[in-house]
Amino acid sequence: MISAPLRWAIILIGVAVALNYIDRGAVSVAAPLIKDEFGLSNERYGVIVSSFYWTYMPALALAGWLADRVSVRLLMALGVTIWASATIAMGFVGTGLAGGVTALMLLRLLMGLGEGVAFPCGSKLIARVPEGGRTLANISLSGGLAVGPLIGTLVGGALMEIWGWREMFIIFGAVTLVWLVPWWLARAGIEEGEGKGQPSLGPAAPIADVLRRGTFWSTSLLHMSGTFPLYFIVAWLPLWLVKVKGFNIIDMSLLTSAFYVAQILGGTIGAWAIDRAIRKGGDGSRWRRGMLFFGMGFCVLGLVLLPDVNDWPTLVTLIAITGFGYGPVPNLLFVMGQTMAGPASAGRWVGAQTSLGNLAGVIGPVITGIIVDAAGYQPAFWLTAAIVILGTLQFAILVPRIDPVDWTSGKLAPVS
Repeated sequence: MISAPLRWAIILIGVAVALNYIDRGAVSVAAPLIKDEFGLSNERYGVIVSSFYWTYMPALALAGWLADRVSVRLLMALGVTIWASATIAMGFVGTGLAGGVTALMLLRLLMGLGEGVAFPCGSKLIARVPEGGRTLANISLSGGLAVGPLIGTLVGGALMEIWGWREMFIIFGAVTLVWLVPWWLARAGIEEGEGKGQPSLGPAAPIADVLRRGTFWSTSLLHMSGTFPLYFIVAWLPLWLVKVKGFNIIDMSLLTSAFYVAQILGGTIGAWAIDRAIRKGGDGSRWRRGMLFFGMGFCVLGLVLLPDVNDWPTLVTLIAITGFGYGPVPNLLFVMGQTMAGPASAGRWVGAQTSLGNLAGVIGPVITGIIVDAAGYQPAFWLTAAIVILGTLQFAILVPRIDPVDWTSGKLAPVS
């Protein structure tokens, strides 16, 4: 259902998302060492993690608007260059780069600015994929979102054992820069995804029209509640396993990786099942909503039970259940925005949606740090589960169907 050049461009977007999460998540993998070296409290560490999202949020909205107006090829290349350079510079904090904690925060801000391009640009290309293949195509985004932390956790843990956390940042950033070479050569697929040389779909809907949609705001709230558990796992699970459960860096890396492996499996199986059902005549809206509720339910179950577990087999099982349940969620968040917006407006809708959704990254790490300092980790796990439940409930009530918006009439149009 997708031409070879466009498929290659979408795969490269997925690789960029994986590198995106490797680079941003490296600070969490290194958290036990960084906290000790700089004498950080949990609250202060949470602020450092959160600082990334202070620029990431507006960058997502800006990139979404730009993706509908300028070359996705150039926009992605610029963003990757910025965040990879900032990642490399993280390796010199406290040695060649003065400032310590201040420098860490400034570089996290720069990383957030660069990384904001990936999801809007990817959604711009994927929105042109036919309905029966769009969910699987979004595995490039949601799969990269899981593969990145998986590689970052396993490889990052090994690199820190061999060299140290600074060297880990330098290596990760340098590898990201290499991605620019195949991306620059993928022009044909990128232009096909942008619709160049194809019949015009009409102008993109004004951003004001997008912001007037109740479905947009409900989906954005769902995005925030659905992103909150991922950022909780990325930022805090490694620290919890080391500081509370007493695991070493290697064991922590293996246990954390169970979440991401299960997330990849859950996301892939869920996407395959949805697209297969749609190709056989199934109702895409019904299947996507059902998969969303199924995944969120298992994710909540794992979050509620995890804090009381101590033995290795039960711990890895619950981590895997949480990851498997969460697996379909990121995919669905993107495909729902793309479907409702339509190809011409997908960049700005998904950019604004992910921008608002990433409020979870701004407030989550700080709130979690305060809770952990005051009362321990258990209330933080339970708060995360409660946010997932509330966000899912409001979406279930306010968005009964996931259908394209008819921008000319202002109404939802049924999927054909």
